[in-house]
Amino acid sequence: MSELLPSHFAPMSLGSALLVIVALIAAYMVFTLAGFGTALFASAPLAAVMPVAKVVPLLALLDCTVSVMRGWRARHLVDVAELKGLLPGMLLGQLVGVVLLAQISASIMAIFLGTFVMIQGGRGLLSKSSVKLVTEQRGTAFRHGMLGGLLGGLFGSGGFVYAAYLERRLESREAFRATQATLIALSTAWRVGLCIVAGLIDWQLVITALMLLPALVVGIALGKRVDLHLTRQQLFMLLNGLLVLSGLSLILRWI
Repeated sequence: MSELLPSHFAPMSLGSALLVIVALIAAYMVFTLAGFGTALFASAPLAAVMPVAKVVPLLALLDCTVSVMRGWRARHLVDVAELKGLLPGMLLGQLVGVVLLAQISASIMAIFLGTFVMIQGGRGLLSKSSVKLVTEQRGTAFRHGMLGGLLGGLFGSGGFVYAAYLERRLESREAFRATQATLIALSTAWRVGLCIVAGLIDWQLVITALMLLPALVVGIALGKRVDLHLTRQQLFMLLNGLLVLSGLSLILRWI
């Protein structure tokens, strides 16, 4: 089986292999709790043992697989109104992101957006008020979808924008996770399609994804166990903490 992977994986020590596995477990543990975060935890370890150009397609395959399964199982809990509000902006934002990626400096955009995301997350962490549901106009949903899609098109990671929006909109944790999973499934499926057209996904990468599935299963199981002990306020703090880390990750990646 290892002979199927030489074009993707560089020779690695046992320590490096364990780092990749632990990173994936942590990434999908967070993904189970918050609906995003895989790139934050897994990109750097994977980039150390395989070409960077293969990291985003690989994570897109894994994210799409997990999100489709979660979204399908909980499809009856999806908030269709919120999904319809975010989806048009998300699709348009991804298209704009791809165009901008070819036209402007990605580093400038990453620093600007990363700073914005860190500020938003920091405001949430410093807030002393309790978590309250908010009622916003549909145009706000479109703007959040647009920003998430823009980040997805530019950097392959925009799920935290949808999560931050939905967490304030949906009282039911189950509805939040089902709607978030459906959005990520649609987003990553779109990205997988673009990667296939661009020739970035081949059968070896698909086999690599299949070989890594056990780490995903462990991460998801651990995430479900932790979720049993999280209050809504704790989940809110987790999401905002991850916003800060996501913004910092964007900045450090491109400076």
